[in-house]
Amino acid sequence: MSDPHATDLPAPAPPRALDLTVRALFGVATALLLLIVALIVAQVLARNLWNMGLPKAEEAARLAGVLAVYFTAPLLALRGQHVAVEVFTSHLPRGGRIAAMVLAETATLAFAALTIWGGWLYLGRAWKFRTSALGLPNIWYFGPVMACFALLAVIAGWRILAALRQGRALS
Repeated sequence: MSDPHATDLPAPAPPRALDLTVRALFGVATALLLLIVALIVAQVLARNLWNMGLPKAEEAARLAGVLAVYFTAPLLALRGQHVAVEVFTSHLPRGGRIAAMVLAETATLAFAALTIWGGWLYLGRAWKFRTSALGLPNIWYFGPVMACFALLAVIAGWRILAALRQGRALS
């Protein structure tokens, strides 16, 4: 799958801080996947050998899975590697492809902003509740997700600016 930035001009490199942040999150996501595997193995062993469940391990694996997905999304967005349908945009002239990319990134920015706003409203009521097995406050469950959406908004803004600069360079 190609980057929507694809024109005759190469996409600019992302800011170093943004690149390091998404790489760090990807490292954490990888570690979370390893944790999920370890927790599932522990659950299977506990059930089969000792005939007991591990509800804390189950909840921790679920949390790790959710966080792994959201920690990976900013890296994919920064690299333009999210799922994209290019059936029509690939046939547009360079200016049209850039306009379509700006429109798509603007939609991503709006979606991230609405999700953060909705999450804020939800957490305003739910922050005082805890998860059932681990007893974690909901802010620890949903706070990192909201932070990743904020990072997605920053990345979408950077990609919009990069595309607009690229469009000016074509003129």
